[in-house]
Amino acid sequence: MSVTEALPDTMFIGDLHFAVRESPRRATVGITVDRDGSLYLQAPTGCPPEALAAWAYSKRMWVYRKLAEKDLLLSARPAKEFVSGEGFAYLGRGHRLLVTDTDTDEVRMERGRLLLPRTAAAGPDPSAYLVRWYRARGRQWLPGRLRPWTDRMGLFPTGLDVRDLGYRWGSLSANGRLNIHWATLQLPPSLIDYVLVHELAHVAHPQHTPAFWATVERAMPDYERRKSDLLGAGARLWMG
Repeated sequence: MSVTEALPDTMFIGDLHFAVRESPRRATVGITVDRDGSLYLQAPTGCPPEALAAWAYSKRMWVYRKLAEKDLLLSARPAKEFVSGEGFAYLGRGHRLLVTDTDTDEVRMERGRLLLPRTAAAGPDPSAYLVRWYRARGRQWLPGRLRPWTDRMGLFPTGLDVRDLGYRWGSLSANGRLNIHWATLQLPPSLIDYVLVHELAHVAHPQHTPAFWATVERAMPDYERRKSDLLGAGARLWMG
């Protein structure tokens, strides 16, 4: 009886470096090119390393194209200055920052302007105050936006949180909690809806299988357009 060789944690395919993720829930192999350019190979338990390497090698030109897209998009990522007049987006609309003297250390919005306490602007990490504001806004706004989609899809997460997810717009934790990146609150609501529908579909389908995409399409027939728009809009967002 032969014993299947275990998959390594990483693989080099030519000049491409992949992290390897093995899961008993997968039935097929797959590649993910993360938004920061990180490469991942997903494989079902027991997949022979040679077969996985050969399959990844056959997909290398697709990977190179995706990496080229990432380089172009990441190069457009804006930097921000925490001075009066700097622009920040909220729900797809631009708002100007106003550095002001105030008796609170919290950011707030008044008459379409984001008010940043002067003490925060002069501190070592003024971005933390804006991130905290986006997270608080998201926890207030997202539940009402999510509810019609859960009712339509019949899929219900165990909870909702707004966090820093690195280079992911959303995630579904092992216990079924839906996590949304605070930076998505800068997007237009129609693109936030795509993130919500995408993650809700993972309640029923953990992997990006044909059944997963069919679930997304039933809820959102124009999801491909929104997915494409998110790729472009997301590259221009401030990420903290």
